[in-house]
Amino acid sequence: MALTGGDNVDIWHRLGRIIRISNLGTVIFFVLNILLIIAVFGSSGNIFELILIYFITVAISLSPTGEMFLAAFAGARDIKRVDIKLRVIPLVQYVLDKANETTPYCPKKVKVLLVHDSAPNAFALGKRTLCITDGLLTLSDDMILGVLAHEIGHLSYGHTVIQLLIGGGNLFISGCLLLIKLSCWIFSAIMGLFAIGSRSGIIGLITGLFAGISTVLSWLWVKFCMLFLMWSMRQNEYLADEFAYRIGFGLELATVLDQHLSDVPNDGFLKALYSTHPCNDDRVAALQNLGVPYSRYQY
Repeated sequence: MALTGGDNVDIWHRLGRIIRISNLGTVIFFVLNILLIIAVFGSSGNIFELILIYFITVAISLSPTGEMFLAAFAGARDIKRVDIKLRVIPLVQYVLDKANETTPYCPKKVKVLLVHDSAPNAFALGKRTLCITDGLLTLSDDMILGVLAHEIGHLSYGHTVIQLLIGGGNLFISGCLLLIKLSCWIFSAIMGLFAIGSRSGIIGLITGLFAGISTVLSWLWVKFCMLFLMWSMRQNEYLADEFAYRIGFGLELATVLDQHLSDVPNDGFLKALYSTHPCNDDRVAALQNLGVPYSRYQY
């Protein structure tokens, strides 16, 4: 179901929302991917064609078709039940109206989809898609408003467009990495057969080392690139929280973060480092620093 919001903004507003410090990690992520393409395929003479294919996959991911497939992959479907529509749609429209009072870059249309999941959650996709779970409907209206304000913040800042860019870019890069791995495995298999035929232990040892090192390097490359991407995603969560506060739903968001939404894993530094969301305590603290009068305790 589509809802109307504010007016469209010009290209400069859109660029201003994307070109910010919080997206620096995403920019580094893309630069590293392009450098990988150049390093691996630069000597083939087809480097410009490959980079063009890379950007074509990104463009496809930004299209309505890409957004539709992303929603389907997430298990999001159109809302069919009348009672759910009567519960959710007015709340979404209320948040959109509040956002457009002070925010000129809110999306003009928001499509609301439903995910059958008992955990209370919501997430934004693409340019104008908002997904909610069955579990979110078990919360109070105030808490739902806080969650919706946060997700509309993601849409307004263009964070979800960046996610589409990441999805399209990852599709191509994953293909490149798979091609590299297959090439290494084929080379290792040929050299392994040669080592067996010649009964050369040295060749066999070199072949095993080559296969192992190439696999480890591919894994490390992905992990290294993801470090920058995850950092940007965590910074954007703070921005979306601040957006919710600016349009008047900071207390509602702090309440639902502290009492109902699941937190990031806290049993290890690496898990936190590769998490897409900051710790809920940190997010509540940031909202309190903005001026939200939330407290878990009654004094």
